[in-house]
Amino acid sequence: MPLLAQREAVTQPHAVIRRFLLIGILLFSALACDDDVAQFVFEARIVDGENGNPAAETDATTLGIEIQEGDGPVRTFEYPVTDGSFDATLELTTVSLPTRVRVVIEGPTTELLTAPPAFVAAASGGFLRMVAAEPSSCELVTFDSMEGPRAYFGMVPSGTFALIAGGIAASEGDQVEFFDALQWESRPFAEDLVLSELGETRAASIDEGEILVLSADAVPFVFDMLDPRDPKPVVLHTGAGPRSALVSVPGAGAMVIGGEIGGEAQSGISLVAPGGTVTSLQLSVPRSGPSAVALGSDVLIVGGNAEGNAELLRESSTEGQPIASVADGVREGGLLVGDGQSRALWMGGEGSGGALREDTVRFDGCPSDCVSSAGPSWTTARTGALQLAQSALVIGGEGSQLVEEVRWSGGDVEIRTLAELNVPRAGAGGILFESGIFVVAGGDDGTSTRDDMELCVPGELSPL
Repeated sequence: MPLLAQREAVTQPHAVIRRFLLIGILLFSALACDDDVAQFVFEARIVDGENGNPAAETDATTLGIEIQEGDGPVRTFEYPVTDGSFDATLELTTVSLPTRVRVVIEGPTTELLTAPPAFVAAASGGFLRMVAAEPSSCELVTFDSMEGPRAYFGMVPSGTFALIAGGIAASEGDQVEFFDALQWESRPFAEDLVLSELGETRAASIDEGEILVLSADAVPFVFDMLDPRDPKPVVLHTGAGPRSALVSVPGAGAMVIGGEIGGEAQSGISLVAPGGTVTSLQLSVPRSGPSAVALGSDVLIVGGNAEGNAELLRESSTEGQPIASVADGVREGGLLVGDGQSRALWMGGEGSGGALREDTVRFDGCPSDCVSSAGPSWTTARTGALQLAQSALVIGGEGSQLVEEVRWSGGDVEIRTLAELNVPRAGAGGILFESGIFVVAGGDDGTSTRDDMELCVPGELSPL
């Protein structure tokens, strides 16, 4: 498994690992091998945002667990909760396959949900901490924080970890760190990893282990989570930088689109593939400050010019193809939210006079037709919102605690409020778990730059 987790894998999987036992512990265990009676014991602690027992002082009566190992059947278990206390032992059939877990704590007036990212027990370090929260809510986590405050920074998942890079207010010694999503702990990389100040950054996955980091104050580089001591600079097209769009294209790499040099918009595209190989592609027109989203293996690109037009870069094509009848005008800093397949919504941004735009443009039937039309009004339009990669979530923003989601249903599209953060966060970072749970970190609350995180739970978890 090409993950940073390999570097922290259990070195003696036949030994019993016991870090601590507290109220609200799950013990996952599996026979290490047929001829050895020793067991691998994997502890999972379910906590609230203060690292306490989430069922305390509730009327919870049941702890429900669903678990799937590899492509095997989903197994369901129930355990009693008595006076807020619960303990459970669940036997794994293997420690070497990806394991997915869903947890619900229920009572007459209680419902708490949690799920970790998919994990391999043998590469986990033997301990898992899951933060639980009510459906459609966000839980402020106080027991762990980033190494320092950050806003407008890159945060990208890699297996059960996430790279955190740069950002406004990041200190000289904390330019990069990683977040362990299994143990819910932020940590610095090796002490001998030294980077110059990166300033505002964005980052996108190249593959599971490699991440492209685009910095406002330093050369772009590829960060390999399996070899974090040696970030590799990469040469992109002329003008690539803060005025470029950056998007991860599944199966292809990270794509840097357009940009600016000397005040002039650029038409170059750089596709950074695994290993840092760069392929040069071309826009149909120069664009400075465009927005882009991957729709399968194709990329929809909008804006970045006075006309506000759009184009589609098809898989295996070397140049974008204009989309007819799109003339939206200036939409500086707009968001382009897609469904990952054939539809997208272009929303927000500032018009030519600097006013926030509440109108939206929808795209349907891409890549074959890619027809544009007026979309729903975004009455809560704002700047500085996080559009979480591989999702339709729009999170926080200037003075905003809102978590919204763009939803498509049949021929309709709407912008719904999903939850609220505990504090406003402009320029936050975040990662999404396959369960639908997501983590939001840092950002500017209007008074200061933050170093804390929140775990947010959707209305329901995606099924196993």
